[in-house]
Amino acid sequence: MRRPGPAFKDALSEHPLRGRIDPERAVRQHAAFARALRSAGVEVVELGPEPALADATFVSDTLVRLGDLVVLTRPGAESRRPEIGPVAHLAGARIEAPGTLDGGDVIVYGDRVAIGLSARTNREGAEQLCRIAEKRGRRAFLCPVDDRLHLASAVTVLGPERLVGTAAGFRSLDAAGAADGAVRLLLDDDDLPAANVLAVAGGCFMAAGYPRAAALLRAAGEDVVEVELDEFTKADGGPTCLVAVID
Repeated sequence: MRRPGPAFKDALSEHPLRGRIDPERAVRQHAAFARALRSAGVEVVELGPEPALADATFVSDTLVRLGDLVVLTRPGAESRRPEIGPVAHLAGARIEAPGTLDGGDVIVYGDRVAIGLSARTNREGAEQLCRIAEKRGRRAFLCPVDDRLHLASAVTVLGPERLVGTAAGFRSLDAAGAADGAVRLLLDDDDLPAANVLAVAGGCFMAAGYPRAAALLRAAGEDVVEVELDEFTKADGGPTCLVAVID
């Protein structure tokens, strides 16, 4: 994880409240999220600050984990490419130009790797990751994303064959047959930020403020942990965006 810096107020975002991002409040929310993860037994490694990089707190966009292999991405927004330097030593493979790929466009579940084709991830970058994944015995799927920032903005992983998302998220997967046979927890469109959940250490971490989604997840047997992350929602982010799981 990497805490946000003062430049976070200028994070790339299409959210209607992006102009109201409060970096100091974001730091407090980030620290509370890290504490919640540690309380669940997760080892949290905090990367050094990047005060000049507005989006550097969204570390998941720089790394993709495929089993024991970590892949270094090449972010689609040019302003974000300096973020990969400090984490390059963690990777055993990388996406090369002219490919672009954001980690937020990748969800991994069971033997499947779903890769969103979005404004940030182009076909060349997605196909590079496909080849890497298939060499490691995984099935890769290219999924269209044309109505939001990332694939994981609307669908994320609860388990090897269990997903949570909105109708739009599942449409992206279904266009490529990427969710065939998977168990689906379908959220209302109004609960879109709650579709971005981090399932780790037996817990399901989600942004607070979405009681219907939290109730649905609990009814499905998930151990839900709600955390205040509205400053990150204003920057089109959620729990998975703030964490790069590398072990």
